[in-house]
Amino acid sequence: MQNQQLTDLYRNGIKTAADVARLSIENGIKLQEKQLEIARSLLEEQARSADEIMRAGSLQELLALQARFATNQLGRMAELWSQGFRDWQAYTSRSSEDVARAAAQQVSRAAGSVAESADAANQERKGQRKSA
Repeated sequence: MQNQQLTDLYRNGIKTAADVARLSIENGIKLQEKQLEIARSLLEEQARSADEIMRAGSLQELLALQARFATNQLGRMAELWSQGFRDWQAYTSRSSEDVARAAAQQVSRAAGSVAESADAANQERKGQRKSA
């Protein structure tokens, strides 16, 4: 019976490790997709800014546009950093919760397997005592 219990614990440990790896990869992919989305929006914004600068009619207008863009970019950068940090926190805490949940399920399964094995062994012992 002990060999079966060890085998079950080993299997559950391997399953937990695979689940943790899968969850980590999935959360990493989500974070990368969010980063790509941010990069795309920055490139689009930069293209619009370049178009406006190209239409500037005078040096005064060009300098005013540059000042406005610099202010907007600084505000956008601060917003992106804070949003990126919040997203990173959300993904890591969600990942930690998912990993803990998967581990708890595996421990529960392993405990159930051990309990079943112990019950079977007790039943077997009781059967042997009665026949002796």
